[in-house]
Amino acid sequence: MHTRIKSIAKSVVFLTILITSLYYINRTLMPKYIYKNSTWPTTSSYNQFYKMDRNSVDVLFFGSSVAVNAFSPQEIYNNYGIRSYNLGSEQQSVFLSYYWLKEALRFQSPRVVVLDTRFLFELHPENPINTTEGLTRKCLDPMKWSPVKAEAVSALCKIDSEQSELSYYLTNIRFHTRWESLTEYDILYKEVQTAKLKGYSPIEEYGPDTYETYTFGGDLETVANPHTIMKEYLDKMTELCEEEGISFILVSLPGNPMSDGINNMLSLYAEEYKVDYYNLCETEMYNSIGAILPRESVIIHENLWGSIKMSKFIGKMLSENYGISEVEDYQYEETRDYYEHIIKNCELPHIININEYLQAINDDRYTIFISASGDSSAGLTDEIKQNLRSLGISNDFEGKYGWSYCAVISPETGINEETGIEKIICKGSIRDRKTIYTISSEGELSGNSISSIVIDWTEYSKNMRGMNIVVYDNSLMKVVDTVCFNTSGDCAAVR
Repeated sequence: MHTRIKSIAKSVVFLTILITSLYYINRTLMPKYIYKNSTWPTTSSYNQFYKMDRNSVDVLFFGSSVAVNAFSPQEIYNNYGIRSYNLGSEQQSVFLSYYWLKEALRFQSPRVVVLDTRFLFELHPENPINTTEGLTRKCLDPMKWSPVKAEAVSALCKIDSEQSELSYYLTNIRFHTRWESLTEYDILYKEVQTAKLKGYSPIEEYGPDTYETYTFGGDLETVANPHTIMKEYLDKMTELCEEEGISFILVSLPGNPMSDGINNMLSLYAEEYKVDYYNLCETEMYNSIGAILPRESVIIHENLWGSIKMSKFIGKMLSENYGISEVEDYQYEETRDYYEHIIKNCELPHIININEYLQAINDDRYTIFISASGDSSAGLTDEIKQNLRSLGISNDFEGKYGWSYCAVISPETGINEETGIEKIICKGSIRDRKTIYTISSEGELSGNSISSIVIDWTEYSKNMRGMNIVVYDNSLMKVVDTVCFNTSGDCAAVR
């Protein structure tokens, strides 16, 4: 009897070790998509969703990357007090939207669900669920294991026979080669697993100068055919929302493919199933958003300023048409400052005045790297020098035409600056030695005019005449801007 108990105990210990090892191996090897390495950071976005208080979200957004860039829950909350979450992802087909809706309903009781219609129509004819295998995993892998995920994986593999059900349970089967390219955020998972934008992701580039809106052409007969499986899962979403007493909204965002046939199909569907449809490609609807191109781009992948306009538009609609009342919630109050910082990051690449720029980067959340090329002093005015001193720089640059110059300004390590006639090389680290850098400067008097700012083995310096500046965001663990100001002349910005 005693021998049998020992044998059982050994088996239990072995199985415990095996299961624990497999869990950590799979979690480590699974790709992580965070703000540092992805425009659509599903790993951190979905993990943050699981940390939201139960039944604290009134509106859920679903859809592809255009939805991720369009709907900013923080902006909606700031203006209307409406608590929302964006559960969209890159090329999220309606199949995936349906299962994320089912998953979300395990934790939240939303009053409104909004779906971007882009992937209702065929975009990937080579794939049965209308999106790629890699982006399917990017969407499904972060989902917690439950009967919902098991159902999603089973349904997926029945629809697409080339997919392996076991590889979703044991992701090391799919990602075993990632051992060769593991990063800090693969190992220190807890440090990077959550975001604070509640599924939204900003884009900083300006959009097109013009956009040709959709105007109904008078063709009432043509009705576009949706992707067969997408239509099936749209019906499932509609049915699920009806069962749960949720208002279901379909939205065609500006830049989505649009024609009389597509508009007719969606309008007829909305009428038949008693859901709401808003065609924001249509001229009058588009104009009501009030976006001014190119800065406020609401076209396809909306930029930050376009998303602000879109979020205010949708927030007003939710407030006035769906009766979503204002609520004060600490989960959104605590992220106001973070959101403002993200806005600031997006503004930086568009600042061309050196004094305005130096004032903007005077922020403890940044580490600033400066390296001179050629000459960096002849064009410095008293105002520029004052703004440099405000950053902590002590060098007055007087009588140092053509000198080499380097500086690192870090809230963690303080200020380190060097200047001289010969070539200068500065090496060090930030973030508790997790991020390393090497900076070099060669002024004219050294015989060359070269600037180099290498952070984690990547060159960021513009290597242009004047002060080359690189701004590193310590919390996002990435460079958010790089610029050179010609401080030997007119101090113009070069990007």
